[in-house]
Amino acid sequence: MDTISDAEKVKIAGGFLLNAPPGEFNDVFNDIRVLIGNDQLPQRGVTPHFEQYNTEQFTPVDVPGQSHKVIISKFSQIDTSHYFDPRSNQSFTFDHLRQVASDPQPHSGASHPQRKAVDDAFQEYINEHFSTGIVSVYPHDGHLVVCVVANKYNPRNYWNGRWRSQWTVEISGDQAKAKGVLRSQVHYYEDGNVQLNSEKSVEVTASGGDIANKIVQAAKKAEIEYQTAINESYGQLSSTTFKALRRALPITGTKLDWNKILAYKIGGELSQK
Repeated sequence: MDTISDAEKVKIAGGFLLNAPPGEFNDVFNDIRVLIGNDQLPQRGVTPHFEQYNTEQFTPVDVPGQSHKVIISKFSQIDTSHYFDPRSNQSFTFDHLRQVASDPQPHSGASHPQRKAVDDAFQEYINEHFSTGIVSVYPHDGHLVVCVVANKYNPRNYWNGRWRSQWTVEISGDQAKAKGVLRSQVHYYEDGNVQLNSEKSVEVTASGGDIANKIVQAAKKAEIEYQTAINESYGQLSSTTFKALRRALPITGTKLDWNKILAYKIGGELSQK
């Protein structure tokens, strides 16, 4: 690292941070500090990457004085350190490194007549299907943007995962359409390093009475189909691709009994040396 400039070090470190697996951002940051060997440089140079990571990854945070969480995203961003919660109509200061909110203030911004109805319908869906799911619904340019995130961290068993979906919902009378981007990211790192990064764009429509609930049900159906397809892909990988990467049995066609290794010819050759 001493042979490259500080600017190049910061650029490389920022790339590592932005690609940090779910739940492992702090681990990556600490490893970067060790590699660079200068605590001041990463803290000074890669701070903007903290903001980018938190907004892109839909980092959830407790709303000060409230019993719910809100998602940090570009749709709730006022400036680099201030965000708002559309559910409680509050703004707050967000510490991107510590990932905590403070200093709540009243906030009046854009509104949408169907925001609460869509929020309530999505909240019901999330509570039913995601044990750790968080949803925030923001008025944005005359329509609604729905951000969903669900994190599952299991470092004791060497895996972490994150689900994100973003829906742009347009409602006109009893007609509605929504464009969604669905993302799944999983990291397995027991005796290896395997990551899944999957993304799919979808569009759904709905019509009739109770339009907010109907468009959410259409979005729910699309998300379930995507999750089912991912599960099926995993099944195919384990029985085809992964299986082809390794030999199920040694070339002899029989399993190797490690307790009797000295009885094998190779074991004898090794013992003679």
